[in-house]
Amino acid sequence: MTPLTPETQTRILEFVDSLRDEILACSRHLHANPELSGQEFKSAAHLADIARRHGFDVEMGVGGLATAFAAHHPATATPGPRFAYLAEYDALPVVGHGCGHNLIGTAGTYAAIALAHAAASLPGEVLLFGTPEEETIGGKIVMLDAGLFDEVDAAMMVHPGNDTEIAYTTSACLCPVIEFHGKSAHVASGAWKGINALDAMVQLFVSLDITRKQMPPTVRIPGIITHGGAMANMVPDYTRAEFSLRAKDKEEAEWAMERLLDCARAAALATGARMEWHPTGNPYHDMRPDPRLAAFFERHWLALGGSQPLDYVKPHGSIDIANLSHRFPCLHAAFSITDATHFGVHTHEFAAAANSPRAEDELIRVIKTMALTGAEVLNNGLDAAGDHSTHA
Repeated sequence: MTPLTPETQTRILEFVDSLRDEILACSRHLHANPELSGQEFKSAAHLADIARRHGFDVEMGVGGLATAFAAHHPATATPGPRFAYLAEYDALPVVGHGCGHNLIGTAGTYAAIALAHAAASLPGEVLLFGTPEEETIGGKIVMLDAGLFDEVDAAMMVHPGNDTEIAYTTSACLCPVIEFHGKSAHVASGAWKGINALDAMVQLFVSLDITRKQMPPTVRIPGIITHGGAMANMVPDYTRAEFSLRAKDKEEAEWAMERLLDCARAAALATGARMEWHPTGNPYHDMRPDPRLAAFFERHWLALGGSQPLDYVKPHGSIDIANLSHRFPCLHAAFSITDATHFGVHTHEFAAAANSPRAEDELIRVIKTMALTGAEVLNNGLDAAGDHSTHA
């Protein structure tokens, strides 16, 4: 492996330091102006304008998403790896940036800018993607399906949290809606003339609870009934439930989905109801962090005085970059912005932490680490990075 020259490393570190005030102003601006998924017009425009000022060509509204953008730096368009940074910027109802996406969007944008600044002596190309709607439909999955990442060789992003985790992993997730259609009847004068869709739904939940005993402990299938009938004196002719199926990986999730549907089909058969189902949103795969990217990131993170990463795997929800990690090398690293463990993301407390002095100091550190990680990839490719046995 060819090490980065001291000149390249110094160029990146000093450049990020010179932009400190600009970087923090960006994060504070996003934090003070939260926009919900699919409505991030001002946030996307703000980040795109910053990228343009630093020499990137930017295309807005890509992949059929009005608040997505794709950017590349023409000065870095030389033969070699094409390395992409991913920026998120959607907020949450009520708590605003309670997931810290103001930090994520700022980090991805300025890491791309810093790497482009230093990339004159490196092969390859620096890319930046604005990826909206992470909290709802999974904008990266839409962009992936639209072919926007077809030429990407590797990509990364970071996420603030309570702990530092280099090789962040997640579960796979499928979110089906199951409906039963029956036949209405008056319960006092002719209940036997109807077909009870609520009985079918109750049977589904009972069967699912029994089936759960024969499923691996990594499978979770919580569900809620969103429509259970109209009146107590009528046989319900329609019921509807939503499920959030989680599993350790894509394959296990697909297997568990078939077990869920088997229970639904059996409930329909037992009660005479008709069953329908459809997925909601996009299927989220399990995150497969690339050990070579993780090795680069961890080396520079620790060299810059970053907090010690966890030496065990924590359970997490699901993220849309996971689908990208099934196509090409990706990294989703988490960096700690608080020591508190009594609150997590999606809270008012975490929203406040995402705009704290500690978060801002960590933001500068993580931008440097991201830019140095990208520089390693441009300089060496991925084959020279070696293994990352501690966290992979």
